[in-house]
Amino acid sequence: MRIVNVIVTLNATDLFTLPPQADQLVIPIPLDQRSVVSTNAWDVLNRENVPSAGPLSDLLRLAITVYTADQIISRKQEGYQGWSRHIRVYFPVSDLVRWQTVQEDLQNMLSFLSGDRWEFYFRQAAPAGAALVTHANTAPPVTAVSLFSGGLDSLVGVIDLLEAGHTIGLVSHYKKGSEHMAQEALYRALESHYGTHRMRRFEFYVQPSQRKRNPLARKEGTSRARSFLFLALGLNITSIAPVSLDLVVPENGLISLNVPLTDTRLSSHSTRTTHPHYFDLFRSVLRGLGIGNSVDNPYQLRTKGEMMRQCGNQALLAAVYPESISCSHADNSRLQPGSRPGIHCGYCVPCIIRQAAEHAYQGIHTEYVHQIKINPPNHVTGKGRDLRAFKMALEELNGLATHSVMLRVLKAGPLPIPNQTHLEGYIGTYQRGMAEVRNFLV
Repeated sequence: MRIVNVIVTLNATDLFTLPPQADQLVIPIPLDQRSVVSTNAWDVLNRENVPSAGPLSDLLRLAITVYTADQIISRKQEGYQGWSRHIRVYFPVSDLVRWQTVQEDLQNMLSFLSGDRWEFYFRQAAPAGAALVTHANTAPPVTAVSLFSGGLDSLVGVIDLLEAGHTIGLVSHYKKGSEHMAQEALYRALESHYGTHRMRRFEFYVQPSQRKRNPLARKEGTSRARSFLFLALGLNITSIAPVSLDLVVPENGLISLNVPLTDTRLSSHSTRTTHPHYFDLFRSVLRGLGIGNSVDNPYQLRTKGEMMRQCGNQALLAAVYPESISCSHADNSRLQPGSRPGIHCGYCVPCIIRQAAEHAYQGIHTEYVHQIKINPPNHVTGKGRDLRAFKMALEELNGLATHSVMLRVLKAGPLPIPNQTHLEGYIGTYQRGMAEVRNFLV
């Protein structure tokens, strides 16, 4: 395990460097060079007259940096026991004092999110250059902004906002493959039903070079820090409205809490992309930076099945939700003989929770490669481990006292609990979500 020093520069005039140190790796990330990271983010934001300076722009540049570092620093090569990495980021900001006040919360937030040790060392950036060019924009004003991943939860969230009368900014981060295809299909269905005047679509790509153009990069298969990038992109879009808007991040409570199914699944299996503690720290960072917008998951206390059953347009949801993608690796279905990419595997954690939600809704209408109830995969194989872990967790939950359930929920991380009602809400959501899975599997 080595400390990895990431040096970020914004242009060729920034000559910041570090002296060589034994047993440490230095990786430069010049954000102005597409050979290191390619993105359309600044083109999209410039088109929408979003300022390219200030704390929101700093936040986005930092998120792109963190996502890039996450993708090009191999856990296997640089991580402790092949997992947790120690990453130091040297980063120029527009307001050094403000960023120094949020340094600790930012480090804690990202360390919790990705399972690594993050350290940030800020320095004052040179003053911005040319002023922003103003573009004419006749699009309808946005009254709500939501992440739009192509998943089932984000689909429900967008339908609910549209049914409430909002004009929505849909923010997507895409790569090639099934995820982008799902976003396209769902957008067309929503556009057909609600009309183009009710939605504005913002599609972003951010793609680090994982070795081909960057000799220091080493491909990393996990992407724990991706949600930080999602939130930064979404918050920049909230600034296109004349009034302050919060960012809506739809995610069912069972996945959000992501309680480890077994004691051995606390690291690589326990993603924290919308965990309440992560959001709480993120909001603290925003307050410290003077950013008035916040992030909100209105479905924190609902299961996936409850999200489906309570969706504001049942007919539309039933018609289009099979086009959404929840699977951890839907593109792998192309490897199956006679199959195509974009089909749910059926055996990963998100697929099992999705099938449980469908079972509680109107029956299962999504196409799955593997029918785990008809032909369960061998539990000692990769395909069978998640199903086995669910069965073990459900067995342990049988007759478990509320206090013990609370301790299980807290294994995934601390929770912001203003009062007893909030704690009961988290516990109840977990119990009802696991009950949905149990009812599906029996």
